[in-house]
Amino acid sequence: MGEPASPPSRRHRDLASPAGRISWDDIGIFNAVAGGGSMAVAAARLGLSEATVARRLKGLEARLGLQLFTREANRLAPTAIGTELAVEADRVEAAVKRFATRADAARPRAGAPVRITATTSISLFLTMHATTISQAAGGIEIVIISTRDRLDLTRGEADIALRMSRVPDEPGHYAQKVGRLMQALYLRRDADPATAPIISVNRETSSRIDDHIMAYAAGRPIAARVGDSAARYESIRSSGALSMAPCFMGDADPALRRLEPPPEATGDDILLVSHEVSRRRPGVAAVLVALRRLFKEHRASLMGRTAAAGEDR
Repeated sequence: MGEPASPPSRRHRDLASPAGRISWDDIGIFNAVAGGGSMAVAAARLGLSEATVARRLKGLEARLGLQLFTREANRLAPTAIGTELAVEADRVEAAVKRFATRADAARPRAGAPVRITATTSISLFLTMHATTISQAAGGIEIVIISTRDRLDLTRGEADIALRMSRVPDEPGHYAQKVGRLMQALYLRRDADPATAPIISVNRETSSRIDDHIMAYAAGRPIAARVGDSAARYESIRSSGALSMAPCFMGDADPALRRLEPPPEATGDDILLVSHEVSRRRPGVAAVLVALRRLFKEHRASLMGRTAAAGEDR
């Protein structure tokens, strides 16, 4: 008969045991320190005291038998192994977030509203058709969140996003082009384009729109810069200014006239973005279908190609 298997050596037990005693919270604390460069930044991010972060980090280093950071001027710098483990910690933290998101989305919530985030101009378009969207989705309540901030679908900050650029490339996201938003120069019918005050945009909002307006102005002074397209539309209507506004707004207003066709260079693709977790909810799936239909039906007006959109209407 063969010899019985020897028990694992003390060395093997020591190598295997530290990771088994590390909590996900400890990994999160380590990752926050690595990302923030200090215990104070990590503590603020995690909602903990600096003393707690220091104690937990010291305990983690002791359990691992590794030095994870060295102190430099005004910051903690990861050691070589600390840098390697920070990459793994990022993956662990992302996996934990996906776990929590999936669990939250799977929890049945009868009648939960579907939250749609979009820029101001698209939010206005959605508001104009809010009842149509709700009815087409079976009467579900929708919440329209108008913001330039990029709400995170993976964290459940919104269920659906309508974006003009920079679709997330993280796994689990779905994106589909549903239209194109065009803008054009508009003026109130009783205003003179040669003397009307000109309103442009700040370049951080859209350098393309600013370039087009500045070219049209041909040296004339700019009265103001307004980033929000709905606010520019209101300035055209209320103050007789000359500016660019979304075609679906300007073409539908009989008090305004369009000065030229919408320039292709200032247009933006409209992207319907959802996440694999939230789209499993029947309500979200129904609203996605309703949105696709809505944008298909209004594609011409969004692009400034409606029959009534001629410059001399």
